[in-house]
Amino acid sequence: MPLEIRELVIKVTISSDAASTTTALPDEKTLRRLKEGIIRECVEKVLRTMKTEADR
Repeated sequence: MPLEIRELVIKVTISSDAASTTTALPDEKTLRRLKEGIIRECVEKVLRTMKTEADR
């Protein structure tokens, strides 16, 4: 029997301490390497899916 959720209530508490912290952004070389990794994984997954479809 499927369960249907008609309403979802999310409560959040924000403290002022979290807002004052700064996050260091990665440099361009790191970003480029991460993007290339994501693209490589996506291409591999698409190729695997195409091979699986072709095998059927």
